[in-house]
Amino acid sequence: MYRTESSGFAGTGLHHASLLGLSEEAWLMRRKGFRRTANSIQIAESLFTTGNGYLNIRGSLEELPDGHAGGMYIGGVYDRSEADVEELVKCPMWTDVSVWSEGEKFSLSTCTLLFHEQVLDMKKGILHRSTTMRNSAGRILTIESLRLVYMHQIHLGYMLFRITPRNFSAPLRVFSGLNGEVCNRGFFPEERIKHLQIERIERGRNFMYLEMKTRQQGIRIAESASWKLILPKSARAYPEPRIYGEKFTSEMTLDVEKGQSYTFEKLAVVHTSREIPEDRMFRRSICELKKYVRTGAEVHLAAHLQAWEEKWKQADIRIAGDPPAQGALRFNIYQLLINGPPVSGSIGAKFLSSEGYLGHVFWDTEIFILPFFIYNFPETARNMLHYRYATLPGAMKNAERNGYRGAKYAWESASTGEDVTPRFASKLERTIRLIYTGMEEDHIVSDVIYGVEKYFRVTGDEDFLFECGLEMVFQTARFWASRVVFNGGIYEIRRVIGPDEFHEHVDNNAYTNYMVKWHLRLACMLFTYMTKRYRDRLEPICRKIELAEEEVAVWLSVSRGLKFSIDPATMLVEQFDGYFRLRDYIIEGFDRKGHPKLPRGVTYRNIGSTTLIKQADVLLLMHLFPHAFSEEAKQANFDYYEKRTAHKSSLSHCTHAMMGLSVGKRSRAYHYFMKTALFDLENLHGNTAMGIHAAAVGGAWQTVVYGFGGLSIKSDRLVLKPWLPGKWKRLSFSVRWQDRSIDLTIYHDRISICIAAPYDGEIPVSLYRKTYKIRTNRKEVLHYCSS
Repeated sequence: MYRTESSGFAGTGLHHASLLGLSEEAWLMRRKGFRRTANSIQIAESLFTTGNGYLNIRGSLEELPDGHAGGMYIGGVYDRSEADVEELVKCPMWTDVSVWSEGEKFSLSTCTLLFHEQVLDMKKGILHRSTTMRNSAGRILTIESLRLVYMHQIHLGYMLFRITPRNFSAPLRVFSGLNGEVCNRGFFPEERIKHLQIERIERGRNFMYLEMKTRQQGIRIAESASWKLILPKSARAYPEPRIYGEKFTSEMTLDVEKGQSYTFEKLAVVHTSREIPEDRMFRRSICELKKYVRTGAEVHLAAHLQAWEEKWKQADIRIAGDPPAQGALRFNIYQLLINGPPVSGSIGAKFLSSEGYLGHVFWDTEIFILPFFIYNFPETARNMLHYRYATLPGAMKNAERNGYRGAKYAWESASTGEDVTPRFASKLERTIRLIYTGMEEDHIVSDVIYGVEKYFRVTGDEDFLFECGLEMVFQTARFWASRVVFNGGIYEIRRVIGPDEFHEHVDNNAYTNYMVKWHLRLACMLFTYMTKRYRDRLEPICRKIELAEEEVAVWLSVSRGLKFSIDPATMLVEQFDGYFRLRDYIIEGFDRKGHPKLPRGVTYRNIGSTTLIKQADVLLLMHLFPHAFSEEAKQANFDYYEKRTAHKSSLSHCTHAMMGLSVGKRSRAYHYFMKTALFDLENLHGNTAMGIHAAAVGGAWQTVVYGFGGLSIKSDRLVLKPWLPGKWKRLSFSVRWQDRSIDLTIYHDRISICIAAPYDGEIPVSLYRKTYKIRTNRKEVLHYCSS
């Protein structure tokens, strides 16, 4: 009876109403109903996050019901204060609104629910909400809202909020303001960590202003907003300022009439002292807000939608014939789009969707997330890699503290690059145990360089190499040369943790050793090549870091002598020294959610003494270097390690999907892909409440492009080995490669390819080992057989 549609603002009479309507159903993520458990509330908040990579807001309901974990996060704003280590700061919120009737708040925590739906319009980056509820006095109210942060202007936000009394006429009080009463979650359930202190509160006739400062780093956050009743124009409401602790609120009292809708509009501006000098923050913020108010929302909404259209034009992947896969993949791409840093900065393991994993940057970034940006938005990929260059001094301190030379990138990194891995288990795991990853999971050093090399190979950005990349490659190579141990004619890397974190303190982890062999060889190759061709540009770098040819020669010697082998009889790669001597088990059963069940007698306390592994390790290595291993080696290792993998990490399924396609296990590959694509949408690991799993999101994109699309780049050519699941009629996507844009549409027996370039010429393309010369700037069709 009281159902309303979340696109209802399109019919309100607003000048810009036509811009606010919902997109086609294929672009929407809908969630109906409401469960009062904190976990359910917080899962929805994670899934409905909106943002632009600078400023992201969880999809919390405006009245903040009991059990919420609402939050706004600004990329790169970290602080330690009372926390064990530096962590991402929950910032003041501007999206709070509450409606009161006779001292009772309309909230889903206390009212009877009649209808509730949230709709995320992924095409437009807008979150819609519609709720109808009845309070204890029997009064029925409908609340509708939409909100967004602009993609074209990263410091601005917008919200519409509408209330409709369904069965009563009476005075209502409506509150909205700037909420500085925010804290990060602590380790224990009721523990809260305070990072912010109030510096300034101001109010004017048409604005409110709140300025807070992080307690340890001193970063100032300025928020200003305009909040007003805009419809009906005949209605009268007079705002009164209120201060409740660290909340600055504007209260409006209005006499509402039964059946009449009342629409409020809020314009917000957010800045930090990283962009504006402290003494100018108030003036600059208010001037920008006044300009925003004068210009109006319509101009900005149009520009916002245009920005989203351009992003989707490049990034969208179209799957015909499988709506569930299409919807899940679009959700994952949306998450990538709202988290790409618009300036120098990186992406944490939970994006900007929560303070899960403390907002720290892991190896997930370079291995799982960065490729999407390299192939679609190389400028953003450059921003992400520039973060690693900016934190190189911190990486050098990490190496020095551990007695090594060069630079050791931190397992968990924040503002400086110095290691901020907690000493005990993260809040996400809710268990107390010592953490060794910060001391031993050193493969991240080469993972970062893998990202540098991939960025250069795809974009051809030589300027980045000379400005940042070469110094990163050389300083990290220097670290490894001091980290290895010479023993009996070979080099070894002892006491490490590989991607499989079930096994700690191991020697010669195959993934780590191979990455280091490749890394040192790359450093030598780059030094030799640049010496011959760009000596004048290389010499200043060598002088800066005091690098000589003699040291580079040592790197080559270490690369050649570092332990790594494949058993010629079985073609297996031993994950680390002694792995094959552990108690051998295989996964034989799965639970109701399809998760592997541990064999009888194996627990997560003793699993380190078995061959069962947490996630892809050797298989990930073979995925990252697909042309370095024979088909026989890939097949043998897939068959061996797949049945011993517990998939206790969101990073694992996508690797098995891509490697499954590589070795012909195609039905399993589709299963693994859907596990990856639905990881958060179906809360597969039970912790989506703590934020989106960024690596799984990036892995979903990789599985489609690298796996089903079969795309890779080898030297000067494009290599394609596509395979489509039976229900997929076609797969279409675009990627950028140097100065070219490649549009692909893949069918079961042919591909349509168009390589747009600023010149006419021929590009070699390999399709299942047959090479074609493809003319640029025209569409061509190639036939293939994948069986």
